Amino acid sequence: MNYSKLLASPCQLIWGGAAALMSATPGVAQERVAGVNPKAAAIKAFTDRVNEYAALQKKVDAGLPKLSGKDDPSRIEAHQAAMAGRIKIAREAAKRGDIFGSAEPVLMAVIREDANLRSLREARAAMEEVPKFDPPAVNTAYPEKAALATVPPLLLDALPRLPEGLEYRFMGNDLILRDTKANLIADFINNAAPTAAKTK
Repeated sequence: MNYSKLLASPCQLIWGGAAALMSATPGVAQERVAGVNPKAAAIKAFTDRVNEYAALQKKVDAGLPKLSGKDDPSRIEAHQAAMAGRIKIAREAAKRGDIFGSAEPVLMAVIREDANLRSLREARAAMEEVPKFDPPAVNTAYPEKAALATVPPLLLDALPRLPEGLEYRFMGNDLILRDTKANLIADFINNAAPTAAKTK
């Protein structure tokens, strides 16, 4: 037997929390022995689900009147509301975790690592513009008057890239996946904010 495959690599040690969580799932232990990286598998599954959502966006948008660069705000708002309505119907049974799934602990580890590289003052400054609202809910609109706080560039670069029409945003202590075309919360991770994750 090649025991080297059973030893954790430095990357696996960093992401040990995610690997430990996934090892509780039937079949994951065998996959690790076979050379499958649990972290990479979780991110791949997340990316696949994100792409499925983006495909739904395109399908819904294709069934609506086309917008031009000269449309007035009311027409744009009506288009967005129509998209939101159709996506809600298509994802009527959607719940938290349907998109982030097993990638949730992996992404939280990325956020925690980013926070630990910052001073407490820097971590707090990064969250100054984050809106303080009640916990988010899947398939609900992002609050119309809420600020859209920018995710710090270095953290954004460390997170999996998203297709056009989706973005990461912090909302209170939660990381949300925001549908920018329909202004909907597609999914979210509880208590993922850097200030909540910071350990030093």
